[in-house]
Amino acid sequence: MVLEIFTPTFFVFWFGLGSLAAAIVAYFYENTIFELLTFIVVSGILVLSTRKLAKKITGEEVRSINVDEIIGKEAIVIEQIDNKLGKGVVKVSGDMWRAVSVDDDVVIQSGEKVIIEKVEGAHVVVRPVFKPKEFENLKENKSDNL
Repeated sequence: MVLEIFTPTFFVFWFGLGSLAAAIVAYFYENTIFELLTFIVVSGILVLSTRKLAKKITGEEVRSINVDEIIGKEAIVIEQIDNKLGKGVVKVSGDMWRAVSVDDDVVIQSGEKVIIEKVEGAHVVVRPVFKPKEFENLKENKSDNL
């Protein structure tokens, strides 16, 4: 329970109370299984029953994200995306994601906008957003190479 003083959460305390309950059981009954079951049951009940209370006290809301929601969305590059150097971060819907480009030869600068193509684990695969003029230049360059 002293460990709780050094942690920013209010989570370890419940296991301390479970241990205290197990110690009381150990005083009256010398059965390790009863002690272990008491610890598990008391700790589990306290953790599960006070979770909502802890959320109200801290005011933190648990955010869940469905990764399919961000596919196709526009994001802002926070850290330059360079697949060869293995770096890149984007911000989409208020969340930061590690990012890689669909094309290994394309380096996307910080501040540029990208479109999220897909999510692979904890990374998003992105492509740059082209302005119409840049897109036409890109099409011309590709047709020249053919």
